[in-house]
Amino acid sequence: MSLAPSVVKRLAVLGFLALGCARAPTRPSPAPRPALPPPSSILVVVAHRDEMELDDGQVAQLLALQKQLERQDKESREKLTSGAVSRASQRALGDSPPGHRRGGGGFGGGRRGGEPPRRSEQPLDREEALAQAFADNDTQILLQAEKVFTAMQWERAKAIAEKYRMEYADRREALKQGAPPQAR
Repeated sequence: MSLAPSVVKRLAVLGFLALGCARAPTRPSPAPRPALPPPSSILVVVAHRDEMELDDGQVAQLLALQKQLERQDKESREKLTSGAVSRASQRALGDSPPGHRRGGGGFGGGRRGGEPPRRSEQPLDREEALAQAFADNDTQILLQAEKVFTAMQWERAKAIAEKYRMEYADRREALKQGAPPQAR
């Protein structure tokens, strides 16, 4: 079966129109930065349960505190992602009194690398405010966990949490810089 020349012309014109309307391939948008889960010193301590000689009752209490931490982190995320974050909310979620900052992720305060204290005039971006809220929640829950431990266990738990939080801060900073996170 032979096609009429007018049909061939129409098909050719339609083909060229289709090619003309086709989009040129675009570069894929950069992959979103992988997000770290919120920090959990409690889970890290529980992972060292044998070394710390934690009994089942202590582990159960710590896991209950972990659930509380997850609820607090969810509430913090909802507050900051709702889009209706006032400066007072940002301050409550992201700024701590100068002696209580954990800007570098270390347990117990202090600033790493000579970082200046955050002033209320400085705007907080949501990611930083959320990271600070997660760190504050983690610290609050870890301090509540003190009553679960013996004195010796508490000292060890603080050391484990401090090391973890420093590593977490390093991984977070590496992700911000676009570098793959390094293990210590």
